[in-house]
Amino acid sequence: MTFDFGRERDPRALSVVVPGTDGVDLVHRLRPAVPAGWVVFVGTDQWLGDEQHKDSVEVVVGPGSDQFDILRLARSDAINYGMGTEDLIRKLKSYDATVGLDILEANTDTVVSQLSRHPPDPIAFANDVYAFCPDIVDQGTGTVAALRDELHQTKVLFLWWD
Repeated sequence: MTFDFGRERDPRALSVVVPGTDGVDLVHRLRPAVPAGWVVFVGTDQWLGDEQHKDSVEVVVGPGSDQFDILRLARSDAINYGMGTEDLIRKLKSYDATVGLDILEANTDTVVSQLSRHPPDPIAFANDVYAFCPDIVDQGTGTVAALRDELHQTKVLFLWWD
């Protein structure tokens, strides 16, 4: 597998590059077949290394005891906001307790999760997400209210830090 936008490799995990539109579907199909102690996720989707895979993503199978090991394998961080991998994991664990997360994608600066349930206080949750990941509103939805509505409609939490 690769990390750091495809510039580095991790020999502990394996991956396959597929068209971007097929990545999450392949993750859903592989997860039931992968034994305990392994995780499956969409990894690198922006290729800045020697390999160039336009409009493609990497689907990764790697060692992990829970879904938060996905972020450790991907080396996800929000370094521009002073947060490392473990900082992201702590916050995502709190979200998992509130809304139930299924982490589907993780790479250098992005984490995408499916919510199992709606938050009990949608506007408070959206405000908290905005404080954790300002880019989701500032470069995305435009307002916290729009973020709340998007989360309600899609139940997808798409986080990225530029």
